[in-house]
Amino acid sequence: MYFFGPKIYFKKAYYDTFKIYIDIFFLLNYGDLFFNLKIKTMKKLLYLFAASLLVFTSCSKDDNDSSNSTSSILPKKVTTTYSGGDSDVQNIVYNGNKIVTSTDQDGYVIKYTYTGEFITKVEEFDKDGKLDKTTDYTYLNGKLNTSVEKSADPTATYYYETKFMHNADGTVFYENFRGLILTGVEQEYGATGKYTFKDQNLVKLEVSYYGNEYSYVYEYDTKNNPLKNVLGYNLLLEDENASVNNVLKETSTSGSGAKISTSTTTYSYKYDANNYPTETVKSYPSGTSVATQTTQIVY
Repeated sequence: MYFFGPKIYFKKAYYDTFKIYIDIFFLLNYGDLFFNLKIKTMKKLLYLFAASLLVFTSCSKDDNDSSNSTSSILPKKVTTTYSGGDSDVQNIVYNGNKIVTSTDQDGYVIKYTYTGEFITKVEEFDKDGKLDKTTDYTYLNGKLNTSVEKSADPTATYYYETKFMHNADGTVFYENFRGLILTGVEQEYGATGKYTFKDQNLVKLEVSYYGNEYSYVYEYDTKNNPLKNVLGYNLLLEDENASVNNVLKETSTSGSGAKISTSTTTYSYKYDANNYPTETVKSYPSGTSVATQTTQIVY
């Protein structure tokens, strides 16, 4: 799934190579906005109380209208342009606040299925409408428990599963497995890692892959993430797009001892009147130079 904003490109490419996904899309607490309205008891004459009650009722209505208006903000079209001039366009369809499909300019489609308020299935179709792969999600106590990816290729031998363990301190451990489609027998395969959250944002991801160690540290703004109001998306964990705010800086580190490699990716934004980004510029190292990626978002 493409979507906009920061992605853990190294991680995603690495897992794609080995058919492993730490599917996020990203975690994390996009639901409706909540307003806490405090009413002070007024010990005054009855008519003054009635007058204040009328004022409160009017203000509450305005606040509720504002809440409903803000919580319905959803990205409908996302255009990403790369340094070399290539571009991607995604058109996103919703049913209320539930995401239904995301279609790119070449006709590739991602379809979402809900069970209640939870995203339980994601299907990816090629430009000819042929199913490519399916990812199924399960939940335990309202939190992501497993994600299972299966290829639609009838000759496929394995499926790939990620299991999550939610800790009392708010961190989440995960482990990748590979299973035989015919028997269901599984074995550890690929990465293990830990997500660390702060203020409803993914602030650190630690990955261990066959003895190689990687870490990703994220810094955020205080504005609204474009996907904030997509129902259930915050529970998918594996994408910093599922955080409540927007990444300003991503620092990735790999290796150990004297062989540590570090790179930094930065993001700048333009926001609308409701503090949702309408444009994102990503700057990241590319060889000896810095490449950019510009994403424009229409709600």
